[in-house]
Formats: sequence, structure tokens, C-alpha cells
Amino acid sequence: MRIPARAGWSNLLDFMNLPAWLISKQPMKINKVVIIINQTKGHAKQTAVALKAVLDRERVQQRWVETFPPQRNLFRKLSDLKGLKADLVIACGGDGTLLQAAHRFRGSGIPILGINIGYLGFITSIPGNRVRQEMRRILNGEFTISLRTALALEIEGKKKLVIGWALNDALVVRGDNPHLINISARVGNRRLTKYRCDGLIVATPTGSTAYSLAAGGPIISPECNVLTITPICPQSLTNRSVVVNSTEIVEMSLDLTSGPGIVQVDGMTIARATPESSIRVQTSPDSVPIAFLPEINYYDVLSEKLQWRGDGLSKPKYGYS
Repeated sequence: MRIPARAGWSNLLDFMNLPAWLISKQPMKINKVVIIINQTKGHAKQTAVALKAVLDRERVQQRWVETFPPQRNLFRKLSDLKGLKADLVIACGGDGTLLQAAHRFRGSGIPILGINIGYLGFITSIPGNRVRQEMRRILNGEFTISLRTALALEIEGKKKLVIGWALNDALVVRGDNPHLINISARVGNRRLTKYRCDGLIVATPTGSTAYSLAAGGPIISPECNVLTITPICPQSLTNRSVVVNSTEIVEMSLDLTSGPGIVQVDGMTIARATPESSIRVQTSPDSVPIAFLPEINYYDVLSEKLQWRGDGLSKPKYGYS
């Protein structure tokens, strides 16, 4: 769902817990931002200098935060910024940086803007080399909000219940187990099938261009209210992706004959999976508002990122390389 930042969607935006200035029918200048930056990216320093110059010139309050590096138990650390108040979160990096920002501000309703200094950048809006030109528009409220579906997980084992959340995908994979795992899947109260595979992905439309796409899954428009179930390297060649309504609960469990696996959300391991585990995945009430420049067209982004320019002559519309 795309919402103009200046539109008067009062009831809907209030329900989605978005900031008061977005609910107002009058355009309002952004006064306070939080910037999450991945300093390991090659152009991070020069992008930060350009961004800070624009924010300082417009007298915008800033708080700069670095991304967490990859590490064990990372998911447990990603609730550190939920209490911060801001008009906008700016994620400087790639899609992974924006994912981390979504986790760290989960449930806050604060829009997240992605500045791409990473690789593909499917869910980022501004190329790093256009920060000075485009940020002035953003600060004046010239952007739209795309409300992105997220996932809520429950992993119930013998002794404890583990809770998870994801913007892209939730999956059960074999991990360091050298053998294929046997997974039974259900959609609501209905049996789907049994898989013998390396793993099983449940992806949101946003996540359909991530691991699910690499595993042969379909590309889903973020405006669709669906989830995609995609097996990873299934032994049966007839196992393919299944698209289900986003109101359904997807339940996964390992068969008694299966070896162990692990449960991951957005690439982070949160629990081990055994035949005694039950993994339930459903749509989360905490959707993610992502900010885009108004001229950004999702299908143009796909064409450019996946190099669909069949004539070999077309130039990128948004300046992406």
C-alpha cells in the first residue's frame, strides 16, 4: 500500500501507529531524524559527509547510530532503539541495513528511508551519489509511504517458546546438518505437503526478491497481501513455490525421521529446530512503513536491478549502476 506523505489518511495512519505529522493533512517539515549507517561500505564516509551537510543546513536534529556487525544472537540485540522518537529513520547502506533498521524500530511506526551505498538495494530509494539533491525533497515531505507486510513467528519446543519477527522471510534450514531435512507444512488447518530439502522459506512480498528469489520463488508486488512458501533445493523436482493469503498461518515441523535444523529470520538464527519443534508463521501487526521518492516505480526498480533491459541500450532511470 502506497500513501502520499502529505495525504489526509487520518484513520488509517492512526491505526498503523504512524507519527502525528504524517497523519496531518498539512505538509510538515521533518525536524528530527535517526541515521543508521553501515560504516563498512566503501562510500559510507563521503555519503555521511554529504548527508550531514544537508541536515545541518536544514537544522534537522540528528542521532547517528552504527549498524551491528554479523554475530551470534544478533536478533536479541535489535530492540535497542524502539524507544527513540523521530520523524524519520534514514538507513545508509544496502537492503541489509534497512532490514536492521526495521528490526531496531519495529512497532514504532516511524518511516524508514533507504540510501543505497550497498549492492542491489531493492528497498532503498536514494542512490548514495544523489543525497544532496534528493534529501531536501525528503525533508520537505515530498515522499510516499509503502506499508510493507512483516512476519511474526512462534517456535514452540519441549521447554520454551521463542518469538521472532521478520520483514523479508522466515525459514527452517538444515544449518550444519550435512543431510537433507524432512519438513511437513500446513496452511491453516490444511496439510500442504512434505518436503525433503535443504530448507523451507516463508517470504513476504518484500522478501520475494531476497532468498526466495534465489531459491526459484516468484517476484511478488509489495501491494499484494500474500505470503510465499518456497523450498530450498528440494529433492522432488515437482516441489515448487506456493502463494497463500497473508491471513493464513503457515506451520512447519520436522518429521521424526529428520535430522535437526535451525530457524532464521532475515538471515539471523533465533532457534534450533528438532522433530519436537513446531514453527508457526503469520502476518505481524507491526508492518513497516518505508519511504520512497514519489517517482519511484517498483517495476522500474525490478527492471534495473535484475537488468531486464532487453535491448541492451536503455539507461537506468534512477541512476543506479
